[in-house]
Amino acid sequence: MNFPSTLNRIRRWRRCGRWLAALLAAVALACLLALGAGLADAGLAFETSGRTALVVTMLVVLSLATLAVLAAASLISRKRAAETADCLLGSPRRPASAALTLDPSAAETPLARHLAERSHREAAAELAAIPASRIIPWKSIGLAALALLLASMPLGILWLTKPEASRTVAKRLLEPGTDLPPWSSLRFTIDPASPSTVYGGELEVAVEITGAPLDHPVELLVRRPGESEVRRLPSFRESDTRFSRTLDALTEPVSIAFACGKARSPWLPVELRLQPKVLAGKVTITPPAYTGREAASTPLDTSEIAAIEGSQVVLEVTSNRPLAPSTLVFTPATPPGVEAVPEEIPGEVVSTEAIAFRWIATRPGKLSALLHDVRGTPATAPLDLTLKALPDQAPVVDLASPPRFLLATPSSTLRLVGRAEDDHALAKVQLVRTLEGFRDRTRVVAPVLRDKAFEFADAVQLSTLGVHPGQIIELFLQASDHNPSLLGQGASEISRVQIISEDDYAYRIRAKTTLEQFSARYAAIAKAFQQAKESLDAMDKAADLNDPAAVEKARQDAITAHQQAAEMLEALAADFPAFELEQRLKDLAAKGAADAKQNLAQLGNFDPKGSEADQRRAIREMRDRLGAREQEHQQLQEDAKMVAEAGKILEMSAKFQQIYQTQVSLSKRIRTIAEEIHKGNDQNRRLLPALAETQDKNRVALDEFAAELKKRADACKDPALAPLVESSLQFLEALRLADPQSVMESGAKAGRLGVANDAFVQAELARGLLEALMQQEENAFSKACQGQCMKFSIPRPDVNQTMQQMLEGLMCQNPGMSPNQGQGGGGMGGGGTGPTGNAAPGFSMMDLPVVGPQRMMFEPASMGGSADGKGQTTPGKQAATAAESESMKPSQLPRETQSAPEPESVPEPYREAVKRYFDPES
Repeated sequence: MNFPSTLNRIRRWRRCGRWLAALLAAVALACLLALGAGLADAGLAFETSGRTALVVTMLVVLSLATLAVLAAASLISRKRAAETADCLLGSPRRPASAALTLDPSAAETPLARHLAERSHREAAAELAAIPASRIIPWKSIGLAALALLLASMPLGILWLTKPEASRTVAKRLLEPGTDLPPWSSLRFTIDPASPSTVYGGELEVAVEITGAPLDHPVELLVRRPGESEVRRLPSFRESDTRFSRTLDALTEPVSIAFACGKARSPWLPVELRLQPKVLAGKVTITPPAYTGREAASTPLDTSEIAAIEGSQVVLEVTSNRPLAPSTLVFTPATPPGVEAVPEEIPGEVVSTEAIAFRWIATRPGKLSALLHDVRGTPATAPLDLTLKALPDQAPVVDLASPPRFLLATPSSTLRLVGRAEDDHALAKVQLVRTLEGFRDRTRVVAPVLRDKAFEFADAVQLSTLGVHPGQIIELFLQASDHNPSLLGQGASEISRVQIISEDDYAYRIRAKTTLEQFSARYAAIAKAFQQAKESLDAMDKAADLNDPAAVEKARQDAITAHQQAAEMLEALAADFPAFELEQRLKDLAAKGAADAKQNLAQLGNFDPKGSEADQRRAIREMRDRLGAREQEHQQLQEDAKMVAEAGKILEMSAKFQQIYQTQVSLSKRIRTIAEEIHKGNDQNRRLLPALAETQDKNRVALDEFAAELKKRADACKDPALAPLVESSLQFLEALRLADPQSVMESGAKAGRLGVANDAFVQAELARGLLEALMQQEENAFSKACQGQCMKFSIPRPDVNQTMQQMLEGLMCQNPGMSPNQGQGGGGMGGGGTGPTGNAAPGFSMMDLPVVGPQRMMFEPASMGGSADGKGQTTPGKQAATAAESESMKPSQLPRETQSAPEPESVPEPYREAVKRYFDPES
């Protein structure tokens, strides 16, 4: 055994002992640091970051101290080891230190080497004899152990006396990164234990604090995840130990804790729940089978679902959250005062985020569904919808033609135009015809239908029905749909056709024919003859030029003129004669049409290149053919002119009758006001100035009548009309002597002053004067004012008859007089007056549409028309009269809003028909 190894043995054992003492000292230091950190945390209540910094600092200090003492314990030199061995041997020779100073290999002499080697051997033997227990530094170890004991005693005492506090502090220090509340004698119980709220909602949390008196305010701590910033919110005391706080509009996750001074509860995360929202919706409606409609799906883009009654409705709702089964509540619509009984419709989850509701739409109401997700979170608001159950409407049927009331002759053709429409599909359309005294006749016009609408057009020949004047035909359309309940029946309003005679039809035409229209008809035939003659004159001039091209052009022009003349004359020949004189016009037109056609045949064979003699002979024959009617045509034109001249004067008699009727109405109205004032009711006295104004207007109209009658009488130079002209001038002289204008003026003044009695006396006096003028027995014009035309000494009876018809027609055009009034007839005019006495339109049978034989309408050029008969009414079509074209549809004017005329204003033959028109139930 050599000396170095034995010395190293001393060093090793010595180092181990010192290491043990260093470790014990480090542990003692760790106890002291833990005690200090625990006391600091218990007193200061460090947060996570503070505890982490404290623990890290403590570990750094402990590590550095441990490393330092271990390093110091490891540093034992050979010299220090030799000295330690000499101390342990107790030899004064200090063999270990002496041997350490000798190096045998460095001896200069053998003796010196021998002595050095012997010194090493002796020192090694002595060192080897030292036991290991003496080499270990027990004193240092003991001191370190004592220090450890002293350092750990406070920890043990605290652990035994304050176990809960010690465990809390130890856990906070051992796990500085965990969120542990500092130790406190206070005990926090938070309600709810697992706080949660919906997105954007509010959360109310409360805490029950027990364990010790509260010496600090209680606060609610709020922080966001991942952030160290803590918001402190004051809480509200509910009792001595209970505190609460409400958090509003939470839109992000937070953690909460309650604190009282340095004591606080554990941090609790607040769960933010997302509420289910409706992202999309789809409505699938399957209509009843009888409607013939297929199922249709539409997006739920409105708050209303409209479905036909009996349809199956499927409402599919898609949400942003996984949905749990929900219920759709249907509340039917009920009348006021009736309590509605809600019905629940269970939902079927069709996918993770979609739910479907199925039901049959039988009645309207409200739908409401509150969706829940799989966690039970309800939606913010229920899904509210309106269910509109569309009933199967009966078909809507309209018979546009004939109108609601129509007059027709027995030989007329009725034009039937109607329309039926259903909201789903029509099944059948029928035309029903009734005649008093006969059973109903029903004709199916559309037996099998699947369309929504059906247009109906047809014509009925009245002659085939065998109707007679006075009878009433009722027509209406009825339609049905495919509804199995048999409630889908609809019918149009009834159109009533009053059959009238052709004489009555002619009377109505005369009542609507003006003097200009009367003359235009004769001007039309004259123009037709004139154009044909002028075309032949043009051919004669072209023949003088000996130019075949010019002759051919003139021939073509003549053909065109004769064709137009033939068409016009044929139409006039087929036209219905309303006046007696028009019968001669028809005969002449028929003859002229035949002559024009013969000329057309001859023009077709005319040779433009033939000899001049042949051409002139042919032209002469055609001219002679037309000229053969010249005398007859000339006589007709003269008679028509005479009738028109007489009509101008007779028209003034109608004007006088209108003035008289206005005066009658004024007198009646003023008399009524005067009687009311006499009884103490002067409410209508305010109308007197307006009536006075009307009186002035009637006076002015009388002056204008006198001037116009004088002008027309002076302009009439026909000797045959001299008696009528003379009677007109005599009537004017009697009017001048009677001077009702001054009486009217006095009445107007009294009316403006509000003196009702004087105004009535003057108005009645003026009326009497006007009536006296009309009652002159020997004056023909006075008779004409009563509707009685004088007998002229004209050898042609049709002229005399036409004048009488002309007077009747002019009287009918007077809104203030009934036709045949002077003859005691009931009258058909419905003229009336308004509250101020002015002429006001009333009901008139003359305004009713009428269908009869063909009658062309001629308008003179001065009225913007032409004399060619354009716009004529053809057989079988109703004339578009103003009364028909301007009549309102039944949907626009309910029948109950129409006022029936007074029975006495309707002629006896039509009273029953008019009564049935305005009151069908009668």
